[in-house]
Amino acid sequence: MLEVIDVNVHLGLKLFPAESPPVSFILNPSYKFACKCCVDGFYQQYLLYPEKPRLGIYNPACRVPPEVEVSRQMERGIVGFVLNPINHDYNLRDISPLVRVLEKYDLPLMVYTGKGKGNPLHLTEHLSRVPLLILIHSGYPDYVTEAEVLLREEKVLFETSLVPPEVSLRFRGRRMFGSCYPFHRINFEDRISSLMLDEKERKGYAEALIKGIS
Repeated sequence: MLEVIDVNVHLGLKLFPAESPPVSFILNPSYKFACKCCVDGFYQQYLLYPEKPRLGIYNPACRVPPEVEVSRQMERGIVGFVLNPINHDYNLRDISPLVRVLEKYDLPLMVYTGKGKGNPLHLTEHLSRVPLLILIHSGYPDYVTEAEVLLREEKVLFETSLVPPEVSLRFRGRRMFGSCYPFHRINFEDRISSLMLDEKERKGYAEALIKGIS
């Protein structure tokens, strides 16, 4: 097993086989193709992998109030929450009702960034309410400069999936390894080597997420 924890794995959704990459991982329920349902594949994924650490998910367009849905997912053992404004088509400036609920449970937040409505700078007003913010794709390809602005915020980390190594290295020391597996097929050993991750980036930050960040 590779000495890394993958924080962005989508095993078992839609047409993809439920096979495991050679790493420890945290499950992300987001579908690959623009599912605008309330919770993407959260409950299907939970049934397939009830014992695995997982992220919750919520679409602010959902008619179920966030406090109800987040509570349901908390009962199923989530270690953080993921938002997908790019596929779910909402503005990150409009997520305050949900973020207030995440603050109640002290949940870390992962957000898809890099194109469309995934501008990392739209998250700055929510930073005080979450213990940790992780930018999926590190703002790549369209918002890397905006993501770099958030390097000044200690509670912001930068996920590596789909990001070219030369871009990811701009966030060195503040990254969490993610693969987007199996939506994105990679050679794990080559990818991890090219990113030149330090120990915290390989495992430490993710271990803290799984154990709970105070």
